[in-house]
Amino acid sequence: MPNSRIVQLAQMIATRTSVLDEHIQNNNLSQPAFEPGSPTEPIQQTTPEIEKARTDVIEAAIELRQLLEGPVRLLLPESNFSPLAAIYNFKVASFVPLGCSISFVELADKCGLSEHDLGRIIRYVAAHHRVFCEPEKGYVAHTAASKLLSENKMIEHLMGLTFAECWPAHSRVIDAIARKSEEPNISGYAFANGTSLNTFDFLSHHPERAHRFAGAMSSTSQASLDALSNYFGWAGLEAGTTVVDLGGGQGHVSVHLARTFTHLHFVVQDMAAVVDGMGEKIPEDVQDRVKITAHDMFTKQPIKGAGVYLLRYILHDWPDKYCVEVLRHLTAAMKKGAKVVVQDHLLPEPGTLPLLQEMQIRSMDAIMLSLFNSREREVDDWQNLFNQADGRFGGFRATRVKENPSTGIIVAEWTGE
Repeated sequence: MPNSRIVQLAQMIATRTSVLDEHIQNNNLSQPAFEPGSPTEPIQQTTPEIEKARTDVIEAAIELRQLLEGPVRLLLPESNFSPLAAIYNFKVASFVPLGCSISFVELADKCGLSEHDLGRIIRYVAAHHRVFCEPEKGYVAHTAASKLLSENKMIEHLMGLTFAECWPAHSRVIDAIARKSEEPNISGYAFANGTSLNTFDFLSHHPERAHRFAGAMSSTSQASLDALSNYFGWAGLEAGTTVVDLGGGQGHVSVHLARTFTHLHFVVQDMAAVVDGMGEKIPEDVQDRVKITAHDMFTKQPIKGAGVYLLRYILHDWPDKYCVEVLRHLTAAMKKGAKVVVQDHLLPEPGTLPLLQEMQIRSMDAIMLSLFNSREREVDDWQNLFNQADGRFGGFRATRVKENPSTGIIVAEWTGE
């Protein structure tokens, strides 16, 4: 008799975990742990084989848990994020000392909360998320997760994005999609914030929130930058070619590309509020080849004759008709043979990606819906955008990034005069 599915999963977890443990021990690495000082990256010095083993274990553990908990739990998952939101909002981690504990009484006073509310919040996040621990009754100490929050500004920004921006927006998506609108201001985010503005316009009126949002968005992974470098033929572009980086924020992507491809010049464009004063902060080694200018991509493109117009994780923030508008504003500036290069997510056919990757891309698609009333797109959707913008876009191709197939490099060449 063949083993049941739950036994198969358990055996896979044991076998693949042994691969991870052998890698850790052979390389004298720290074991994954919850205690402060544990590695932020649980498996270090990874290789593709080790990453595959780690993913196999996680996916098998998810499926095994779901099978054992049953269908009712799938319909009624734990979804109360208010305790984590409170940890962020009241800056609880910053008041817990490193290396020792603090009483609920003292910590509540520092946070401006009642002792019983603080206590129930701490005990919830400790049980559900391994955030903080209670070494003795009535006292709080750090875990690896809470210590990371207290020390890492990027994690703080990401928690702010998650719990102050996304979470309230998710709760109003039902109201937004009932409107069947293609407007970016008919979104869960707009409804949650009681505004008629789209997300970007709303943030422009709230500088502190905009700063936090930009901080979270600047958490670009090296793998993502490497994918952009490796999956388009930058090296084959003629020396002196200008690359226009639309919506390029504070220029970190163009700086990376300029250092890698020293024969190219870059112009970073973004809203004035984003780029104001940033030109002075371009690293000295690329200052002669990276310029930052203010430009609204929904207006006429001022840089004519560039070789490449780059849109990196920009168009997924906008409904289709607005993406078409952006592309149409480029056509008047483009010379024959110029290319639009898009780095963005590529939705897969259902069930064609490993579970974790599919979960991540579906989650991102849901976030786009909540924040912007926009979406992630399949290959045909990207082709349709260029077709709608102008029939003179040709040479379309969409290449999946091998290292992360949910991401792609989409290219269209301008064939007009």
